[in-house]
Amino acid sequence: MSSSYGAEQLWHLTHGMRRLALAESARDARRLQELTDKIATLRRHLDSVDDQLYTHDLHLRRGRDVRVVPLPAGGGARTRQRGAGSRTRGSSTSCRGRGTGDDSE
Repeated sequence: MSSSYGAEQLWHLTHGMRRLALAESARDARRLQELTDKIATLRRHLDSVDDQLYTHDLHLRRGRDVRVVPLPAGGGARTRQRGAGSRTRGSSTSCRGRGTGDDSE
């Protein structure tokens, strides 16, 4: 194999190398833009979380960490807790009156 190239072969070789370098450069520029956009999005999200934590901290310092909300109609905490916990031997598994507020037999 000859180690010398003609002028036309050198031109084609260098032209191909330039095209490859430009294509890689364009790809790198697109990837850089994608990463820059992702960083901006993550920064906005982080700022939002930071604001929420700051607001929560202010509420805790002011003693406003408990909100009173109305219970749903036809039940509440008592109804939801009825089936929880361990059962002892002989306990009933009946769901009589569940969610109606009526525990009569």
